[in-house]
Amino acid sequence: MDRALSVAALLDPTRQVVPFHGREPELQALTHWRDSPAPAASLLLYAPAGAGKTRLLRHFQEEHWDDEEHGRLLLIDDADRLTWNDVFLQLQDRLRHGPERTRVLLAARTTGWWWSSTRQRIADFDHEVTDVALARTLDDRAESFTLACQHFAKQLNVTAPDEPPPNIAGETVLDLHLAALTAVHGDPCDVNRTQLVRQLLKRDNGPKNGRIAEDYLAVVTPDAPDPDLLARAAQRWPHLRAKLDEIIDANPKIVLDMERDSLRAAAEIGSFTTLEHIARHVFRDERFATDPIPSTITKRLIDRAQDTLERAEMYGMLSARSAVCGLREEAVEASKQEVECYRELVEQDRENRPLLADSLGDLGLRLLAVHRTEEVLQVSEEAIRLWHEIAIDDPETTPHLASALEQISYRYQTLGMPEESMDAISRATLMYQELAKMHPALFRADFARVAAIVARRYHAEGENTHAADSMQLSIANWRILSREDPRYEPELARNLAAAGSMLVELRRAEAADETLKEAVEVFRRLAVVNPQTFQPELADALMRHSQALRDLCEDPDAKLTAQEAVMLWRETGDRKGLGTALLNVVKVAHDYDAELAAAQEAVDVYRELAAENTVWHQADLAIALSMLTEQLLVQDEADKALISAAEVFDIVRRLPSQLIDFFGVKLAIAMQPMTATLSEMEYHAHALESSELMLDIWRALKDKSPSGLGAYIGAVQQHACKLRGAERRVEARNTAHTAVVLWHLTGKDLDREAGYADTLTIYARLCAETKYQLRKALQLTHRAVKIMREVGEPVKLEFALETVEALSSS
Repeated sequence: MDRALSVAALLDPTRQVVPFHGREPELQALTHWRDSPAPAASLLLYAPAGAGKTRLLRHFQEEHWDDEEHGRLLLIDDADRLTWNDVFLQLQDRLRHGPERTRVLLAARTTGWWWSSTRQRIADFDHEVTDVALARTLDDRAESFTLACQHFAKQLNVTAPDEPPPNIAGETVLDLHLAALTAVHGDPCDVNRTQLVRQLLKRDNGPKNGRIAEDYLAVVTPDAPDPDLLARAAQRWPHLRAKLDEIIDANPKIVLDMERDSLRAAAEIGSFTTLEHIARHVFRDERFATDPIPSTITKRLIDRAQDTLERAEMYGMLSARSAVCGLREEAVEASKQEVECYRELVEQDRENRPLLADSLGDLGLRLLAVHRTEEVLQVSEEAIRLWHEIAIDDPETTPHLASALEQISYRYQTLGMPEESMDAISRATLMYQELAKMHPALFRADFARVAAIVARRYHAEGENTHAADSMQLSIANWRILSREDPRYEPELARNLAAAGSMLVELRRAEAADETLKEAVEVFRRLAVVNPQTFQPELADALMRHSQALRDLCEDPDAKLTAQEAVMLWRETGDRKGLGTALLNVVKVAHDYDAELAAAQEAVDVYRELAAENTVWHQADLAIALSMLTEQLLVQDEADKALISAAEVFDIVRRLPSQLIDFFGVKLAIAMQPMTATLSEMEYHAHALESSELMLDIWRALKDKSPSGLGAYIGAVQQHACKLRGAERRVEARNTAHTAVVLWHLTGKDLDREAGYADTLTIYARLCAETKYQLRKALQLTHRAVKIMREVGEPVKLEFALETVEALSSS
């Protein structure tokens, strides 16, 4: 056979020697998936090698897809041979370019844990993820065989045979085409798959690649086959598994050079000796830290555990490894198995209770990752009860109880239960305080750490005096620790920086200045000794200090301090830090030219970062563009500003919900000044578009943190103001009324809430302007005035009194 017409070339699905035919049910299913209402959807088509996956994908793209009508289609063939990062990079492209409607069609030979890991991660991009098994062969075998014979005969310039298709065990589409090609050559085709391959290869001197290479290996089995090819072939040809075990056992280091899909196959089908060889290399190799291969190996090795304790430890290891590689549901199941093993051990010996309590804590963390809220609380509270029992029997385990209370506090906080969270962390703090008195060398650092956490909680709840006191207590203990042991100096500096930032937020600018100045001094000293570690932290402290100086009557040193931070970040080469520092210059410089230059450079920096990793830096780019838009508006460069604003809107619309959860607060806060400036300069359409996007962000976050609902109400109220500015007063009034209703859903004592009174005033003012229910509006405004007087809000009180006057005269 001529090399140009080799077996591999004739059977290559990309050449389409045999035209696509059949698969009508599958095409209908793909068309239904294409037209589903989901904005983004992914589908895995899986079948054994040779079933025609690639042909089907290409035909669907060429004949059933129109980019303008259906959006963007991404084909990922041989997806099981790719790392998650390879898939991830292609998925990121949607965030960069859109459009809103996206479909991702993957093809693979197998499913298993690689797909579960990929599926759960793709779902994080707001994709509706499904998978469909493709039949190995076509319904009308006779028609397919005849058609293949005709086209192969045409390519080889011979007469097509007229005979029925042979019977082939475990037949695929490609096996039937192999039989057709054999028949075209005049050979008998009623043979098994091995004979088919042998007959064709005798006639072929062309290159062996793809499926043909695997089949060639299966019938020839050279002495030193390529291990990757051997692993893939062994999945379909069971007799090759012994050869795979043999070459890995003879040279275990060969696994270092094998591709991931080959290692995955070897881990799934190899002997336990092969599994142990792979484990020794994979478990130590950082390249596999986020890959499901270590989880697959661990799962198989559990069967060889010698006793219940070893099995429990291995389930714990499996849970941790599964969580890291995106196998979140599998991590939960492994953690549950670990807990059950420890329950069994506790029944045998109560001394094993600490092991059970620890495993319950781990299970709570795994359940949190899959949003199983009720179960999170159940297992976490069971762990606390168990630690209480243990601590009563053995007071030396009190540190474990304190740690468990601290952990459950974080879980309560995540689940939007601030009172329970505060109670748990307060109890943990008291325990650490007592432990620090009895054993200062062991527990003073823990007490200093949790005291700072409590300070931040108090600050979040508006208990500013308690927040300041708790932070001072934390700093005092860090000072003692650093005097006794200089190794604690970095922690002292970090906590000084955190305390300074809190004091800035508490509007205690002078105290913040002193605290941050001390943090900077400590970091300067540390950076001289170890610049690589401490120069970034010095730069961060300088940024915080510049913010405190800005609040000290616009101190001119704020600009110089912020610019020093920029210089340090340049020296470190950390572009993320540089971008943050440049945006800080925009906030504190009070110099239009410096602010504009810094904003423009920050956008350039984040463009580069977003090009490398869209997921982590797309929100940063939107923030930088928001700040640049504001600067351009202030400096009367409206055309450029509106282009920049449009890019912000485009980015925000494309962000998946997982990124909104992670970056949403930061993003919405950054968009607020831009939105206000757009409204003030009467670009009302743009201001409303921005306000609506911010409203969507806060709506998505309102149930995910204790302050989420309050922030959402504030966003609704601000949106009402933007509608009023755009002369859409009826919509504004209705929106303000929604804010009033939301306040009533908070369950707070509204007679002590200045924010509620402000919302009443805005709603009443809009009622006055639209001549709507004036009597009721006047009553609401009187209530607002009363609240303002009691809580002491003179500016808002004046606005409320003006509204009373406006309503009285209407």
